[in-house]
Amino acid sequence: MRSSQGLKAITEQLFAAYDGHDVDGMLALCADGAQGRYLPYGKKSDMPIRGGLEQIWRGLLGAVPDFGVEVVEMIQGEGNIVVVQALLGGAMPADVPGLVTKGKSDRIAHAYIIRYSAEGKIIRLDCYWDNTAINAIKASVL
Repeated sequence: MRSSQGLKAITEQLFAAYDGHDVDGMLALCADGAQGRYLPYGKKSDMPIRGGLEQIWRGLLGAVPDFGVEVVEMIQGEGNIVVVQALLGGAMPADVPGLVTKGKSDRIAHAYIIRYSAEGKIIRLDCYWDNTAINAIKASVL
């Protein structure tokens, strides 16, 4: 088992790579066969990180060129678990009254539960966010 400082350092590397649009760097921190889930996509959104979440990350970074990540808080959980609160986003494609302004860079709160192997590789990454805000943005574009 890695120390909490070691796991936090790896977690910081993950979000720094995300902020730097380095999906390959993110994948390098994941174990072979690592799984993930983005809960707002539904209860059955379990998928492999490679080829699954990876495609979501690449698509998002392609769609939002100024995408950025700000880690707000990182908490060492029980065992090899790190919980992260982060703000993610970039320039929004449309106005959503009360939420975002078209063209203005804005970020949406996300919560991550990241589980690590004893070797310090990510074996599971679960993410939650305010899907109401995302759906409002998508609906406003239509």
